[in-house]
Amino acid sequence: MRPPSYPASCLRCAVALLVLALACTGVAQISVPTFGTRGEVQAQVVEEFMAEFRAAVAAATGLEVRSGELITPGIAGSLEPEFAVLIAELDGARFAISGEIAGLVDPGGEPYAVNLIVVDAERARSTDLTTRMLDPLAVAPAAAELAAAVAAFTSAAVELPRGDAGIFVSSEPGEAQVFLDGVSIGRTSKLDVAMLAPGRYQLELRKDGFLPETRTVELRAGDTSFVHVVLTAISGGSIQVAAEPAAQVLLDGVPSGRTPLTLSALPGTHRVTLQREGFLEETFEVLVRNYRVTRLEAALVPAVDPLVFWDERREVLVLIDGELQPGAYAPALAPGLHTFELIGTTTRSFLRAVPESGAFRLDLETGELVPLAP
Repeated sequence: MRPPSYPASCLRCAVALLVLALACTGVAQISVPTFGTRGEVQAQVVEEFMAEFRAAVAAATGLEVRSGELITPGIAGSLEPEFAVLIAELDGARFAISGEIAGLVDPGGEPYAVNLIVVDAERARSTDLTTRMLDPLAVAPAAAELAAAVAAFTSAAVELPRGDAGIFVSSEPGEAQVFLDGVSIGRTSKLDVAMLAPGRYQLELRKDGFLPETRTVELRAGDTSFVHVVLTAISGGSIQVAAEPAAQVLLDGVPSGRTPLTLSALPGTHRVTLQREGFLEETFEVLVRNYRVTRLEAALVPAVDPLVFWDERREVLVLIDGELQPGAYAPALAPGLHTFELIGTTTRSFLRAVPESGAFRLDLETGELVPLAP
């Protein structure tokens, strides 16, 4: 059921009053109404999460957080950009969040999932659907992760640097939304050559009913790059999966590739599992909506401490203290000095100190132990 509509006259009056009230402050606002719910969700969980999330959003963004008292649960939990814009208008804010807390039917870990989108009503921008698992006994980690995603959106550049490097983008089919470094520059079939500063950009094309296409383009001074993209049709929506470190992905138990990865999926709730040697297996419940992109980002948890791991796909044999390591990590490595031998086209030996705690990637080129980013 779609959220109820309001008479245009009522909306205009409410918006006018709220905007007038905000005219005296120079601080941008973000509306964070109490999220809607789906399935069995305890009221205490909603209350505790919203309090933690609003505080985390305020700290992460520096924006004035409004709680959206005028927003009905149906609109708050719609997860549709047009209704999120309505939230912003009703609450007199530039940014707004539409979200839901969903009770999982058969939870393998945490019993809840949080799904949300963020919109910038002033710039007509919106995020993809973002999802995180929620442990009702520890709501702070999920709130902090989601707040960080909100901050990345609200602080993102909305204009690109101008210069003498050109790019012209076309697509099949046409009318695809074009983004460069996350900034929308228009739709194919209507775009002219964009003149930007030379450098490397991330190009992304999106169109309802098609998988998003992402690639890196290098723009050179005094030159114009012509990029033509053939989009892949989908039925349903898609899931973009990223993991640190990279991991194998199973969609509903079926091996589907390696992160970073975009998967097509029918509307509904799907189970995404991430696997990598040396790390605990992680499973997430992901909501997919028609013609929408759902983003899932995960930081894998080491299975042992300390952990030394390396690329799973390699043409280099790894020996530690003279013992061949058949897998992609050292399963029982004590802290202290160890000899690492890397045997490929040549044999190289390194003496490395393994700290008492932490996860470290063994660089198969240099033999360095690189700390895994938290």
